[in-house]
Amino acid sequence: MTTKKIIIADDHPLFSEALKGILNNVLPEADIDLAFDVEQLQKIAERNGETALLLLDLNMPGAVGFSALSWFVGNYPRTPVIMISASDDAGTVRKALDFGAAAYIDKSSGQAVIGECVLAVLRGQTGLHPNLQISQRHTQLEVIDTASAIASLTPQQLKVTSMLVEGLLNKQIAYELNVKEATIKAHMTEIMRKLGVHSRTQAVLVLSQLAADSTPN
Repeated sequence: MTTKKIIIADDHPLFSEALKGILNNVLPEADIDLAFDVEQLQKIAERNGETALLLLDLNMPGAVGFSALSWFVGNYPRTPVIMISASDDAGTVRKALDFGAAAYIDKSSGQAVIGECVLAVLRGQTGLHPNLQISQRHTQLEVIDTASAIASLTPQQLKVTSMLVEGLLNKQIAYELNVKEATIKAHMTEIMRKLGVHSRTQAVLVLSQLAADSTPN
């Protein structure tokens, strides 16, 4: 039997371990990696090559709303993603599925619900949101276009976008990433080009479209 490589991306160690326990019960042959921020997720995904499933927390450090989901789906389209969150907001569920998640699970769901959802997604099912309401209003096309643009960013550029939204200046971002300010300026030029904007302010406004409809823990 082929070993299934699965990534759990969540910055809460206790919840990650709980999820890992559930997966070990339903998929004892799985090889499970834990990522606690977007940078770790990117490194693990690149190392794995072929990942069977990603369980992704909505509020991952290094992400702007759904930016991590958008980036991952664009770069690893064959790997299904289950979005996990403490939010049961119907609009947030809709955005997750419209941005490419195969399923959306509330963190308060029981072990049986999570296990069944994981197995269903691995069988190829999509659009799952067990015991949750979903908005009937689909995400606007221009927002979907922004998500597609995010997928074209390099891992470093994605990291820069999260710092940009936090309000950091180029020199501050350069300090945090331990690179030259000129490097950040070059990244910013590429980020704005890919997002189709001409200023930092416009970039922040466009990136804010990827925010969830609520901000759960």
